[in-house]
Amino acid sequence: MQSTAAGSKTATESTAQKDDGTSYEALIDDSADITVLADDVEKEETAQSTTLDPLTAEANYTSPDDDTGAAIFVNATEDTSTYFVQAKLDREQSRAKQKDMLTEMINNEKLDSNQKADFAAGMLELQQRIEKETAAETMIKAKGFNEAYVRIDDETVDVVVSSENLSDSQLAQIEDIVKRKTGVSADKIRISTLKKQG
Repeated sequence: MQSTAAGSKTATESTAQKDDGTSYEALIDDSADITVLADDVEKEETAQSTTLDPLTAEANYTSPDDDTGAAIFVNATEDTSTYFVQAKLDREQSRAKQKDMLTEMINNEKLDSNQKADFAAGMLELQQRIEKETAAETMIKAKGFNEAYVRIDDETVDVVVSSENLSDSQLAQIEDIVKRKTGVSADKIRISTLKKQG
């Protein structure tokens, strides 16, 4: 076990064993964040990473031996539920960073009252965006979809629902909900389904 200091954080490198007998190396910092350094340290494997695109629900798997950026669909049921959790978490983290930045600017003594008012208006707009996203997701789920993800950006609203496919009436229903809850016109709404592969 090895301890290292990074800034004011302390991290401990540790090797542990999974239930299946394989072992892994992890870095645990003082905020309880765990970073897996090497999985199955008994074998030497090439580094690889998988990222999930929140708009297309495709995973981008990269490895030194593969074509970089090759896309594959997410795996059946486990990754379908994970997708929505991760997409919402990513959105919340992004919004939290925006709020922090706006709060910092509002509290900046070097800015005049007009500039602070602009940032306060931005904070209000951000809060309204969050409320609209939540309201649209709730209404879509109330219409029988197991899960929904809505993200409002400056130009568009992206919607992802857990469904193999959508009928014309379901598309119209989702579009109507999003228009009513967000105030965005139909031409700026993009609706996608999260397809299960398996």
